[in-house]
Amino acid sequence: MNAKPLLDDASAHVLGFEWLTRAVAPASPYGDRCFAELKPFRQGEEALAQTRAQMIGAVAQRFDDDRLSALHAEFRSVPDAAGAIAQASIGDVLDDVQLLELLRFCRTFERVDATFDGLSPAAVGLRATRAVGEVLAPGAGSETGFYLADRFDGDLASARERLGRDQAELDAVRGREIERVAQQLGRDEIATDEFILMRDDLQGALPSGVRVVREAPAYLLCEIEYGDPSLGALARRDAAADDVAEHEERVRSNLSAVVREHATALDAAARAFGELDVIVAAARFTRRYRCAPPAMRATPVLAFEQARFLPLEEELAAAGRGFTPLDLELHDPAVLTGPNMGGKSVALQTGGFVAICAAFGLPVPAKRASLALFDQIAWLGLGRDGQIGGLLSSFAREVVELKEVLARASPRLLVFVDEFARTTTPHEGRALMVALLERLRQRGACGMLATHLAGIPKTAGVRHFAVRGVREIPVNSAGNDVGGALMALADSMDYTIAEVPAEEAPRGDAIALTSLLGMDREFVESAYRALLE
Repeated sequence: MNAKPLLDDASAHVLGFEWLTRAVAPASPYGDRCFAELKPFRQGEEALAQTRAQMIGAVAQRFDDDRLSALHAEFRSVPDAAGAIAQASIGDVLDDVQLLELLRFCRTFERVDATFDGLSPAAVGLRATRAVGEVLAPGAGSETGFYLADRFDGDLASARERLGRDQAELDAVRGREIERVAQQLGRDEIATDEFILMRDDLQGALPSGVRVVREAPAYLLCEIEYGDPSLGALARRDAAADDVAEHEERVRSNLSAVVREHATALDAAARAFGELDVIVAAARFTRRYRCAPPAMRATPVLAFEQARFLPLEEELAAAGRGFTPLDLELHDPAVLTGPNMGGKSVALQTGGFVAICAAFGLPVPAKRASLALFDQIAWLGLGRDGQIGGLLSSFAREVVELKEVLARASPRLLVFVDEFARTTTPHEGRALMVALLERLRQRGACGMLATHLAGIPKTAGVRHFAVRGVREIPVNSAGNDVGGALMALADSMDYTIAEVPAEEAPRGDAIALTSLLGMDREFVESAYRALLE
């Protein structure tokens, strides 16, 4: 999949695009080629994106995990016949390996197409694969070899019979010559044309027709030369072998001509096969992660119920923990607040990940989702790998990156901002956030800005969402078990998001975290007193 121009590299990394690419990767070279060409749908293509997601959902619903795994194995095992098709199309004669690759491709294509039975996105080329498969079928000796069977050409069968007779004649004549030498040397038999003769066993001269290849102190390495009868039989056998080779090459040429005749349709079949591979991979993804096709909207909106950020969900599952699904509805820029470690960044990543899936026509990891196609999805702030290094401070780098995002001609922008201007003074940071929200509203952008700074939603006139936060402050356990403390905090945290109707009084969740991580009571109480001043 090609993320450009939907995502820049840094945003793609934060929002899990690389993870998604691996999760929906196809199994075959045919699928790899189609997969590499996949681009995000653009504004105005909502119907196409929704149709593709629904088709993938239908495949995921129709086939169970075992059947999809079997199809995946079919795609993975089939050889790549694209080179053979290309060579045949320009008039080259294919060799036996290439003919086998074509035969296996044709048979696998027919099996896979029949399995889909109406759900195939493109049964193009089925007639060609059947025609070529039937022509090549007599050569199906095994999965690893192709045999130019006599059925391909009656003259080939006659030539092979003649070769068999001439080979038998040569074997007989040659056998008599070897037997004569063995008798003259007093041996019961000589197995091959070359043999070792011990010097002590040699009585007199060597028999006629025997020459020494190499001498050693104790033995002679000898070779039995071909006599006139054997030379005549050998010439007849070689002529017959050449005749067979000519007939076999004629068969290969005729088979290659059939492939050439259907090359255009076979190319279409190969592409359709790759598309099916891509769809099966997406269907496996859909079933594994319980995804649903989204409803695509023409107006800028990002709404979902029970959505999950799959890269983190998989990481948590490996650690024996669960991901709290999120509900959210955005149709303009909004602000998200919440405690430290409350999941604000994950909430932004979840929204971005859902939008990316929908942009590529994939079912999304949510119970339900309704959203638009965006021209640009951008991430700014925490977590973004700085592409601009050198002498710039972190704040200056953020400003440059923001400028680049806003400078792009993206009619429909979805932006997620995590703690923008966090490294400057709170007063100026708040002012910059308000200005950013105003600019995004002017652009008609949709998105969410996460911050710890208070008062921004009211000043900017935007909706305010908040992570519910800590249900109950966990008790500080003895010792310095930071991992245990963080686990206790996670168990006490409510990660769900709710819209806040009005500004709420500041909470002391960060101070509670300080206590949980081992700071002394006097320090913590002093912080609580300052919070209330």
